[in-house]
Amino acid sequence: MVTETTLENKMFDFDKAKVQTLSLAQLERTHRENDVYGKPLRGIYHFELLNTLINECTNLGYNVEVYDLFAAQNKDRSTPGVVLLPQVEAQYGERAFEAHILRRVFANIRITDFDDEEKTTNLAVAFHQKGIQVGFGNMVKICHNQTMLCADKYIATYSERGKGRGEAITIPQVLDVVKSWLVDARKIIVTEREKIERMKEIEVGAQQALLLIGMLTAIRVKCDSAYLAIKENRVYPLNQAQITKFTESLLLKYHESAHLSAWDLYNAATDLYKADSMDIPALMPQNRAMVQFLNEQFNI
Repeated sequence: MVTETTLENKMFDFDKAKVQTLSLAQLERTHRENDVYGKPLRGIYHFELLNTLINECTNLGYNVEVYDLFAAQNKDRSTPGVVLLPQVEAQYGERAFEAHILRRVFANIRITDFDDEEKTTNLAVAFHQKGIQVGFGNMVKICHNQTMLCADKYIATYSERGKGRGEAITIPQVLDVVKSWLVDARKIIVTEREKIERMKEIEVGAQQALLLIGMLTAIRVKCDSAYLAIKENRVYPLNQAQITKFTESLLLKYHESAHLSAWDLYNAATDLYKADSMDIPALMPQNRAMVQFLNEQFNI
């Protein structure tokens, strides 16, 4: 959990690390990016979005905390994830929070009411240049792995790859959908946990895992191919770098134990879906794509 106390003496330095942890109070201190009418450029400020979601949780009687909060730089030249404003820095001091525009933020908002020994409940929130994404489901406590086994518990203000433009989803619509999840939270969490138990019972041998790795590689190649005859416009579960890490992780697991489950495979993937190790806008869509892939293979 990120707290103001643990970070009170910390200043941003995105030159040293492109992903920085921060607290909600520090996020609120950063520069507010507005449009020409003086309104939030994305329709809502990042800290305001998080506070609104936290208030929705507390209004329904849930115990809630900000479990993780990250800001990230990226290579977008026109609208980079982080901008340091020299004129504001001159007023507030070198690398002051107030002098930073943060356009790329990811948060895990934890709800503790349905906790068991292994799992907690989480709202995953991404705020970035493309728009806003929110997902809901279980989270594995020990490694903060987000599960999205109820893959429809996801909403974004924009359409992902292969889904066309569609009609824009407004922030009030996002908040209404999230509130509906929160009202139905116990049923959603129980449904996911039933799927988790089914996945734990599905044994996956080493040869089958290697076949799945080949299928994941083929999906990635088709998505990134320049040849229209084979190209697919969809979100792939893993990019090439992730496939390499995923393969290595599974090989190590099989070296230690001859028996792995579908749940172990999914966890090996969700270990890679972290805001500090991948492109934030792709995090939840790739997770959902992996759920779809495993459902096709194992009917979870």
